[in-house]
Amino acid sequence: MIWHTHVIALVPPGSLPELSRATSVAFVRAPEKGTEESVAGEEVQASLASALHAKGVNGQGVKVAIIDGGFLGLSSLQSSGDIPANVTTGDFCGGRFSFATEHGTAVTEIVHEMAPAAQLYLACTNDEASVLDAERWAKAKGVRIISFSVGYFADRGDGSGIVGSAAADARANGILWVSAAGNQAQQHWSGTFTDANGNGYEDFAPGDETNSFVLDSGEGACGELKWDEWPFAKSDFDLALYSDKNQLLVQSTNVQNGSQPPVEEACYQNNTGGLQTVGWMIFGAHVISTPRIDLFMIGNVEPLQYQTAGSIVDPASSPAALAVGAVCWQNSVLEFYSSQGPTIDGRIKPDIAAQDSVSSGTYGPFVGSCPSGFSGTSASAPTVAGAAALIAQANPSFKAAQLQAFLQQRAVVDIGAPGVDDQSGAGALRLPTTLTAPDQTRPTSRALPSKGKRGHVVKLLSRLFDNSGRVKLRDQVKRNGHVIKTYTTAFMSTPSPETGFVNWPAPAGIKGTITHCVRAQDRAGNVSAVTCAKVTLSG
Repeated sequence: MIWHTHVIALVPPGSLPELSRATSVAFVRAPEKGTEESVAGEEVQASLASALHAKGVNGQGVKVAIIDGGFLGLSSLQSSGDIPANVTTGDFCGGRFSFATEHGTAVTEIVHEMAPAAQLYLACTNDEASVLDAERWAKAKGVRIISFSVGYFADRGDGSGIVGSAAADARANGILWVSAAGNQAQQHWSGTFTDANGNGYEDFAPGDETNSFVLDSGEGACGELKWDEWPFAKSDFDLALYSDKNQLLVQSTNVQNGSQPPVEEACYQNNTGGLQTVGWMIFGAHVISTPRIDLFMIGNVEPLQYQTAGSIVDPASSPAALAVGAVCWQNSVLEFYSSQGPTIDGRIKPDIAAQDSVSSGTYGPFVGSCPSGFSGTSASAPTVAGAAALIAQANPSFKAAQLQAFLQQRAVVDIGAPGVDDQSGAGALRLPTTLTAPDQTRPTSRALPSKGKRGHVVKLLSRLFDNSGRVKLRDQVKRNGHVIKTYTTAFMSTPSPETGFVNWPAPAGIKGTITHCVRAQDRAGNVSAVTCAKVTLSG
């Protein structure tokens, strides 16, 4: 299969050296398989979906696709009634639909519990290219919502890769793509290359070149290293895993030559028979710039010694995906492993959070505390997908953006930091017990004349209001009609018409006609007209 500049082909291993020397081939790598984001469900009650079920809102007439790595045990759960018998299936995983993994089956359980009358379409995939095939298949079937609980690490982290293009195509065709945000909050580090002693190794902290963790006996871990020099690496960084006795256990082997993506991988399994303390080291083999470096760890392992935010996986990182974080269904507390934003290009992610650690016919029951049962953002994403199916039934004309806005607007806000944030997005999923007409009233905003002194902070004033009581503001400063500064605020309270402002440091030497232009947006996505007013500067 050909995707833009990528060709997916099955070739004998012995032909790879010759293939890599072909003038038309930039690099050769194995397709990335993706990682399932998972570490009768309580999510139905916790999200208040049960109240809508009682009113006959159950997903009737809505088509939902589950794209996943496999559906082992599907027939058994169909026999027990946990999954309906009339599902439509698509095999894009080379005949491994029914035995590659049970993960997709568990995801399907949740979608069905949340939207018991929705028509389900199940597609198995085994690499990036097959995800595109599955998305096209779902689109041809008339699907309105796609649930995707798989994460990829070997793309930039902004949705620009192969799997991100599947989410983008879905959104362009009115389909809501719901993605698991990832479970890497404690298994991710990012930074720039720092090497105080000049020995070629990254300093994770002053004097510490090892990012350590503990590996249980028999457990394995993989490290994914990437740096922001897309599409082809200029620098060359290598990833290695060392024991606490300074023994090299494994290292990446890619030799970057300017024609390969900036990605390295190394995997290791602890076969020592006991606990093992190990640590990742990053070697700067050829450093010609200072790009952001990201290290993701994959596996059932203890947290990294050094962790940073920005752990959203692909394609949840895409602007076209509704990225879902995980909160414990019992108390709406953010799960410690739920991946957090921002994205590499500075956007807030996840977009919303939803309940996990729910009882599952596949992964077992909830046993008193989180995490247990079916835990992880893999469980949260289908919870949101099922919720979206309920809203789609009640609002047949809604496209993807409207479904997303409806869910975000009604989320339980401020379960973490105030406002929309990089931990839980708009907050935890909570469905309305009664479906009312969607908010279609535009907010009002009016730029007010402002004045101040050059070389000082100037308050740019505006008058704001919305019937929902909350708006966010975009204020642009213009000189002679050209935008020189843009400010975007968080949502602010406007229960009645309010005068708001943003602070603009006016340059000491600025000249010309200065104006500021204001636009307001409410939580339903409605926007006001743009108005402008003069800024008078003295001094």
